[in-house]
Amino acid sequence: MNIKKILLVIAFIAFVLGMSFALWWVFFRPSPVTPPIDQNFNPGNIPGVNQNTGGNNVSTTTNPSDSPWQTIFKDKISQVANGGLTEVKTLNDNKVKGIAKTSDGVKYYDENKDQFFRINGQGQPELLTDKKFFEVSNVLWSPKDDKAILEYPDGMNILYNFRTNKQVTLPPELASFSFAPSGQQISATWLGANEEDNWLVLANDDGSGLSLLEPIGDEAADVQVGFSPDSQVAALFRKSVDLQRQEVYPIGLHGENLNSFTVNGSGFVSSWSPAGNSLLYSVYNDSTDYLPNLWVTNGQTSRLGDLKVSLNLATWPEKCTFSGENSLYCAVPQGLPRGAGLYPEIANSYPDNFYRVDLSTGSKTLIASPVGDLGGYTAYNLSVSDDGQFLYFTDQDSGLLQSIRLR
Repeated sequence: MNIKKILLVIAFIAFVLGMSFALWWVFFRPSPVTPPIDQNFNPGNIPGVNQNTGGNNVSTTTNPSDSPWQTIFKDKISQVANGGLTEVKTLNDNKVKGIAKTSDGVKYYDENKDQFFRINGQGQPELLTDKKFFEVSNVLWSPKDDKAILEYPDGMNILYNFRTNKQVTLPPELASFSFAPSGQQISATWLGANEEDNWLVLANDDGSGLSLLEPIGDEAADVQVGFSPDSQVAALFRKSVDLQRQEVYPIGLHGENLNSFTVNGSGFVSSWSPAGNSLLYSVYNDSTDYLPNLWVTNGQTSRLGDLKVSLNLATWPEKCTFSGENSLYCAVPQGLPRGAGLYPEIANSYPDNFYRVDLSTGSKTLIASPVGDLGGYTAYNLSVSDDGQFLYFTDQDSGLLQSIRLR
């Protein structure tokens, strides 16, 4: 065989092996014992819980029936969140979806009963309507609480009014809905048969009066649909500047040229505070070992993106909830591996601790490591009761509605 060809083959093999090793080194090699590059970055671990440090550890990956840890730690589990092991109570026996805090309580859809419920002032579920809704895949509640958009697996979307018991069928091309603060308009993506037919749109809540806001082509995954509380922004669009930064562009309702802002990382996702004074977001970069890191910035449209402050919590906005403008509760996975920011689904395999963040000072406090009949919990859809006594959440593994007592 020609020596030149042999050398080329050897060089190619060496290149492939080198690239494979580089990818493994950056994203998948085991985390070292030494602290991460950013000494202030805290992934959210609580000592002695689900960590291989010896002594009295709680294993949250073992079936509770196979381990006597409940008996061993029974006296150490508090009924009220005080920074340590905290009792979790299951509120129903069926999987739930669409849990959301509204002005008249926390509401949700019961997958087994195919009905909607509200948690009353006594912490008990009560039926919203006798009507049954079969196989609902997603629920978005109106801020005025009387209506919700129900999405189905076959692409069908309906707007249902729980006060009048009337429903309207929405175009199947609509997706990624968001209600305006008034509850009378929606923004959404319109996904047609071709990329040139894909748009960010604005419409009345019943789908009428549809207008085109911005073409999105093949970039729908980078458009985060969501009205700002001041009704000036319909969505946020993220675009990579380089490997370590993204530019975020607010999309207005009337073609305004709103100021963009730059974030130090990739994977930008966000959520607004109730009145829009703050915008919570997460990004990942090399300084956090490609773990997500929460940030908060000014949320007012005229100053959007000003004064960014890192909260040093390794989690995502979808695992947080606001309680007023200055208080934030977050579920923070314990011991996320390097590169988890690129693959958020990895968090489903790690139990959470709960933190409270005071946004007026930037301080964060570990309030609970939740434990119960299911062991540890991976929490989503967090919501705080109106009186501030309970933190509600959905457990990722079981799909059940859970709660812990805050005070």
